[in-house]
Amino acid sequence: MSVHLSLQDRRRLSRGTSDGGPSRAQIVARIVDEYHDMPGLSLNVPQAARLFGIGQRTCHAVLDDLVRTGQLQLQNGLYKTRVP
Repeated sequence: MSVHLSLQDRRRLSRGTSDGGPSRAQIVARIVDEYHDMPGLSLNVPQAARLFGIGQRTCHAVLDDLVRTGQLQLQNGLYKTRVP
């Protein structure tokens, strides 16, 4: 059974706990693994958020961090595996 929490209640929870969802490190690891396993993967933020099961804001922030660190590239609004 799925429990829907209000925004205020969600803010009280810590990520990485059984109630607060995955930690940022877990989210990053999952995204990096998916892009590694599927080299041609090319997603916009809404697609990536659905695939990874996270909110769009969180997804956007993590994807942008991965672009900044050189792990992904952003072209025309699509996040892709960086081409060497």
